Amino acid sequence: MGVLGAAFTLVTVVVAASGQDLAGNPRSSIAHYRMGEIFLNQRNYQSAANEFRSALNGDLEPKWTVVWAHIRLGRIFEATGQHERAVNEYRLAERTQDNTDGALEEVRKYLGGSTPPRRLEYPPRRTALDFPAPAGVYRVSKNIAGPEVIEKHLPEYSEEARIAELEGKVFLTGVIDVNGRTRDMQVTGSLGLGLDEKALEAVQGWRFRPGTANGDPVPTFVTLAVEFVLPVKRTRWHLARVAFLPQEGVSRPTFLSAAYPAGAGVSKPALEEASLVAAIRRQATTTLSFEIDALGRPVNFQVEAASDPQWGAEASAFVREWKFTPGGGNVLCMLTLVWGERKMDVEILEQLSASCCIKAE
Repeated sequence: MGVLGAAFTLVTVVVAASGQDLAGNPRSSIAHYRMGEIFLNQRNYQSAANEFRSALNGDLEPKWTVVWAHIRLGRIFEATGQHERAVNEYRLAERTQDNTDGALEEVRKYLGGSTPPRRLEYPPRRTALDFPAPAGVYRVSKNIAGPEVIEKHLPEYSEEARIAELEGKVFLTGVIDVNGRTRDMQVTGSLGLGLDEKALEAVQGWRFRPGTANGDPVPTFVTLAVEFVLPVKRTRWHLARVAFLPQEGVSRPTFLSAAYPAGAGVSKPALEEASLVAAIRRQATTTLSFEIDALGRPVNFQVEAASDPQWGAEASAFVREWKFTPGGGNVLCMLTLVWGERKMDVEILEQLSASCCIKAE
């Protein structure tokens, strides 16, 4: 038998073995990974990419299939001229910190000289001071009295934000006209999960005593803070911020379930730390980043910051059980959680989410 014939026979055997593995376990990451390698060697990039994605969405056994599936996907994107997507895959591989068979050295070789990826950051909070006032509209100053609210209705919660139990403020910047009504309001401090839209709806019904100049009503350029606080909480944990970074062609995942631990909300090893935090009437904070995979599962956790290392581990433990509607591919997510009293002042939540924590080591 010639060399080509022997190679063909070997490929046939590997494909048959992988097929048998998948028949017994359709979620076998190693079987999908092996199939992906075969297609990659044949330069059948689409089929190879599908198999490596299936490996990442499988049982993740053995663990090294995660780092190497990301590396293989990176190579596919490089070969097909999709540099940004390739860099993203290499970064995801790097985040695993799995150096099986020199995986991290391989990643660094490919990332050398590449453009740094976009950072996952929360949307900035801006106010009227950060924008030019519209023509004919006044800023509040020593000579211009600001408007005063005289009728205010609580905003409604979006269903997704209620599931996630997101709390905080949405900042809206625009004009209070001479009739005491809002107009041209824009979101300049986002909470997301549908709360920005609910805030805009709410302020349409608010009424103000208009701003004045020398006693006469004038339109004023202002920022309004619309507060979202859940009236009933069964947990000491509060979700204060959340952000997603979908790749091109991938939609944002949505919350399906977000169960929080009741009672003290911490494990036994953290009870002493929690008791100390509660005794001095302080709050604990942590910011987590993770990927939401194509099945809507949170994976590949990293503690970005924490008031104490214990809190990152505590939060990761229950966030791992959350479920999302998948976005069609792995999507980075970052969120900030605060532990404290069940009913927490939204001003405190806002301050903590804006200045969250000491950078985790």
